[in-house]
Amino acid sequence: MLERRIKNTLPLAIVLAGALAGCLTPTAGGSGHSSNVPVVTATGGGVGFTVFASDFTFDQSYAGPTLGDSVAVGLVVSSYTGGSAQVEIIDAHGVKRLQLPVTSNIVQAQGQSTVPGTPPYTLHVTFTHFTGTFVLGVGVAGS
Repeated sequence: MLERRIKNTLPLAIVLAGALAGCLTPTAGGSGHSSNVPVVTATGGGVGFTVFASDFTFDQSYAGPTLGDSVAVGLVVSSYTGGSAQVEIIDAHGVKRLQLPVTSNIVQAQGQSTVPGTPPYTLHVTFTHFTGTFVLGVGVAGS
């Protein structure tokens, strides 16, 4: 039941996060809403990651979904002005199931296709002098 609820609410959460990302964006010169402090929620059903960044450098891994034979990924990047980011999804066997470089504004429809693999998954995010708003959602897609 919980897994079904997570599957059903992930797309809505991604859309809402994307809408908020469009409203709360960094301004020129690094003022405004840029905080360089990631907000992360990680459960056995998924991971949410948001940062309002200005010249942000960061490298971290998070325990991702522990269920399912695939995951759905949604990514929104807005107000991008420089630097780079990389998203990787790694399965229990150490296989990189997704490697997504970010160097521009993005609305990535990965959520419509699945990234197969063996749980548990690991989410790895890397930022190098990244400036922009970054909103990522990863959740269980398969049984």
